[in-house]
Amino acid sequence: MRVAIIISLSILFIVIIMVLAWCLTLLATISLSTSIDVLVPISTQKPDTSLYTNIVHPRQPQRLNLASKRPLHTNKFYTNPILGSGENPIIAQPYVLLVNPSSPFGVSISCTEQLALGPQIDSTRVKYFINVILKNMQVSATEFTARNFEVINVDDPGFSFTLKMFQQGSQASITMPIVRGMAYVTFEYNSATPKISTVHAILSVNGQSSGKITGKRFEVSLNNGQTWIIYALNGDITLELRDNQLFGTQAITNVLRLTKKQGDSYANSLLDSHAAVYPTGCQLKADVTDSKGTYTFLWERKGDITKTLLHYTFAHHRQVMTSGSATGTSVLTKSASKGPMVGYVGNVWIMEENSLSTMGFLAPRAPAAQYEDRIVAQLIKDINAGVSLAVTDYYFTGKAFHKYALLCLLADYYRETSLRTECIRKLQEGFDVLLQGKNSNALKYDTTWYGLVSAAGLPANQELADFGNSYYNDHHYHWGYFIQTAAILAHLDSSYTSKLKDWVDTLIRDSNNPSTQDTHFPQFRYFDWFSGHSWSQGLFESADGKDQESTSEEVNYHYGVALWGLATGSKTTEGLGRLMLAVAKRAIQTYFLMDSANKVMPKEYIGNKVTGIFFENKADYATWFGPNPEFIHGIQMLPSTPITEEVRLPKFVQEEWDTIISKVVPSVTGGWKSILYANYAILNRGEAFSQLLTVPLDDGLTRAWALYWAATRPNTNDGTGTLTTTNPSSVTTTGAPSTGGECTLPAGATCTSLTSPGDAAAGLGMYYDASCSQGGVGCNHIQPNCRLCAKDPAVVNNPFLKCPSCV
Repeated sequence: MRVAIIISLSILFIVIIMVLAWCLTLLATISLSTSIDVLVPISTQKPDTSLYTNIVHPRQPQRLNLASKRPLHTNKFYTNPILGSGENPIIAQPYVLLVNPSSPFGVSISCTEQLALGPQIDSTRVKYFINVILKNMQVSATEFTARNFEVINVDDPGFSFTLKMFQQGSQASITMPIVRGMAYVTFEYNSATPKISTVHAILSVNGQSSGKITGKRFEVSLNNGQTWIIYALNGDITLELRDNQLFGTQAITNVLRLTKKQGDSYANSLLDSHAAVYPTGCQLKADVTDSKGTYTFLWERKGDITKTLLHYTFAHHRQVMTSGSATGTSVLTKSASKGPMVGYVGNVWIMEENSLSTMGFLAPRAPAAQYEDRIVAQLIKDINAGVSLAVTDYYFTGKAFHKYALLCLLADYYRETSLRTECIRKLQEGFDVLLQGKNSNALKYDTTWYGLVSAAGLPANQELADFGNSYYNDHHYHWGYFIQTAAILAHLDSSYTSKLKDWVDTLIRDSNNPSTQDTHFPQFRYFDWFSGHSWSQGLFESADGKDQESTSEEVNYHYGVALWGLATGSKTTEGLGRLMLAVAKRAIQTYFLMDSANKVMPKEYIGNKVTGIFFENKADYATWFGPNPEFIHGIQMLPSTPITEEVRLPKFVQEEWDTIISKVVPSVTGGWKSILYANYAILNRGEAFSQLLTVPLDDGLTRAWALYWAATRPNTNDGTGTLTTTNPSSVTTTGAPSTGGECTLPAGATCTSLTSPGDAAAGLGMYYDASCSQGGVGCNHIQPNCRLCAKDPAVVNNPFLKCPSCV
């Protein structure tokens, strides 16, 4: 009996131990899968004034009247109203709004759903498409006798702003919450008398061709085939139709909402059902759990908040919207540049990216063995040859740092210890200059827009120096190279991380501060969570809204942020980088890199394969620096890093190569050829490797890394191919063609005199070139027809022409 009891107790003890072990395993699994909030502050400290001198920006916001001073977005859709004259459009999507500079003094609404196409490049594609903007409806007040408006509120992530129109000396005002994706345009009237007009002819209102109409809902039929619905949310109003306009019979304090009538009766019933609640802004939530990332839009609402919001989605939202979140409807429209929009019903949108990248510092596979001896031999040559890490402008300097850091990675991978040590030492010497602000274009902290800017563009007439960095152009491109370089350095030598950390973290805070608790930078200056990607254009007015050109350099930024988090042990920073990367990758593959299966972009345009310069209101198969196909495609390829294979997929690359690149690559000279062949390695690593042994190199690429990149591509096509290329030793470099006046024009402010100190230090000069009207590398720098050129022989054709002798 006693033995039986002992045995039973032993079994019970074993069972308890097993249960405890299972529980501990379960707890460990749960802890490993804990959701990480990636919107926590990187820091809440003000940037160190001993390193970042405070400045007041030369471009001040106009017509801004916020309740309190706060960080301001520079690269979101609402900068047009607070820059210059304020007459450029607001691309709210799907609506395009304009604040009228003349009578009727109010806001015009455009929703044409029409694209104008550019000239045919060939039978399959056109050069550009542009959304047609017309003043379909104009909303004003009879009290308004002049244009008076101001921006009175903005939300944190850059989804919305609030515009107020008013009349001096009167109580009359109209307040507009303008929100990306809004299904209706909302006007909060305060003691103002409605005045509604159009550039078209009004055929009828609720079936009447003239006279007074009273109610809460008005259908306005126009002679262009459109019908617009006007809703009055707070009781009946009376409108009188006369002289092709609708006039209120008295001043009202009410909310009017306008939307374009749908062709489907059920869709129109949905418009009626959801008109009573309207969006005023959005707050963002984002978290990462293992390989899954979730981002959530929490829409802020007014009106009847017992109702559910109806709001328009882009294609990339719909691809990842969770089933328990918002629900799709039959309410449809077309965006200005991103294809069809679909109305979804829901106050909260939850979107999941279920396969976040796990890419590390090097390719996920070893180089093919037959190539390794040549890679190592070239690596030794490249590191011994060195590279100039003198800090000039931030773009080309960043590329120089980055390409050298990639050599350090290879030296570590191949266990070339002495080369690794020398490479790291040189990188650290380069960073020491930046970390102490010893460079001539040292970063300043701008107390106007709350950000870091290069000193190069702050003097008068220098706004485009450093590619407009001082005016918030391209920071994610520029900082991405430095962030990734710092991540590699921290990975290779953790003892240096403490020196780098504050400087790198401040670059990330400037470009994409994740937290509203960090009040020294706006939340996500560059990354637009609604659009799914970044906008590179900063404090410049634009008739077509913000734009982005180099999606590959945006990817390089997100990848760099993820690697910085990985190298420094910050799960939040790594998760943030990987989530932004996933969202951007989806948007880029939906809108920017267009394979034959693309159903979102205009069918007349997808033959270009890449969008070129992508604006909020159009896309143009071009670049800012020239029309050559190698520029247009190459700027969407560089730099080639391990993450590239997740964005540029073989199907797309094959189509792009077959239809365009293969036809131009034989005639390409200079460093662009190396970019095109590095990309070709995705399809044919053998041919690409062979070409990359000799082709001229891009200034951001070393030959050793190019060979490593090609050798690590997963395809097994190792044939030598049949394509030919120009021997780089046979290429002759010529100076700029003489056009007359190279160094004496334009009169009064010659191009040569406008060369910035940073450009001069980089071995560059500038001259007048009338042919810049046709585009070209370095063209229209600082001002029209001023062209950057290479004075230093080391940078000729990388990518600039040799300067004329007079420069």
